[in-house]
Amino acid sequence: MVKNTKPVGTGLLACLGLLVFLIAMSLSVEAHSASAESSPDELDTIIKYRLAEYRRQYQDVQFIHLEGGQDWIDDFVAVLSMIGANAVALDYEHPPEVADDVMELSFERLKQMLIADIVSATAFRVGQGSTLSRPNLCVITLNPATFVADDRTATQYMLDLSDSTMDRVHPLRYLNHRQHLRFTIDHEVFHCLDSIRFGGAPMTKLEFGGEYNLFRRESAADAYAMALHLRAHGGVTQYARNITHVRALWMFTDSPNRGTFETLRVAVIVDPGSLARRSDADLVGWARKLVDQTVRDYSGYVHQRAAALKAAHALGMKPELYGRKWSDCAKRKTEPRLVAKLVNRYRYYYEHLFTDERLALDAPPLIDSLGRQK
Repeated sequence: MVKNTKPVGTGLLACLGLLVFLIAMSLSVEAHSASAESSPDELDTIIKYRLAEYRRQYQDVQFIHLEGGQDWIDDFVAVLSMIGANAVALDYEHPPEVADDVMELSFERLKQMLIADIVSATAFRVGQGSTLSRPNLCVITLNPATFVADDRTATQYMLDLSDSTMDRVHPLRYLNHRQHLRFTIDHEVFHCLDSIRFGGAPMTKLEFGGEYNLFRRESAADAYAMALHLRAHGGVTQYARNITHVRALWMFTDSPNRGTFETLRVAVIVDPGSLARRSDADLVGWARKLVDQTVRDYSGYVHQRAAALKAAHALGMKPELYGRKWSDCAKRKTEPRLVAKLVNRYRYYYEHLFTDERLALDAPPLIDSLGRQK
């Protein structure tokens, strides 16, 4: 669940229809109290235990966790010493002749993640002279003190709200930080497994092809992490609802390309019994297939991004804040009705950060002056 520096982004929201709305409204609202702050040792134990489970499941992958922060350079040097000579960066498909350049870019990205305390995953195939006994390496950067010290910290980090605004957020909307930590680890591990098993982000010459591939990968990672969460808890939890709605608000806390709400909205209502019958490895493929159902094709994706940018602009976020490329995208022609729906949804999700009212998976529909649904 990479929370990147701006820009990074949100996904959009396509209608699932009345059935999803009714199911969402029928979900019970469980009692919630903000869980106490966890000690660094408690958070470290959660990370170590989860990654140890993955090491047992995947004998060909070495999973390691780096905190970064002030000691980032030691972590970075440790990775360099592990991978050996002629290692291969796996997160982006590339022809052999540019392998060295891609490796250099992957190292630079990893370094920036460590310096800035950003959550990330990077996959490598190790080379000659590696100190590892396994052929693949998954490096996860995550500083628990910055990211998930307590429920409020976890929520504020994801929503990027000021302290004064955060003071008004209802505790019912807080992300349970321990569950969020596990969700995040699963999300990042998925990225590594996706790159190692299925190849990295595909090469593309399309104008927004890189962004499109990133959006698909983020959506699949969230679906996988949600599936594991639902399976572990036997059904929909307050955390599952809250992380789904946090993703819907990422247009304003990040950029147009990581709000995976559309996919999470489907994943959260999947029958837990069907998930219980699947192994973790099976769920990797399941998540990839779910994205085929929930994410539009390339042209539909670009259309959605343009509508999202127009909706954000209507609510005070100028497209140029996200960079020139997205600013150009915002100039594309879109359906006014879709923009109006997104404005309505963003307002609904944001306003309900400050209440304890039951949240629907979809915002109530717009009604015209004659009482008809728009």
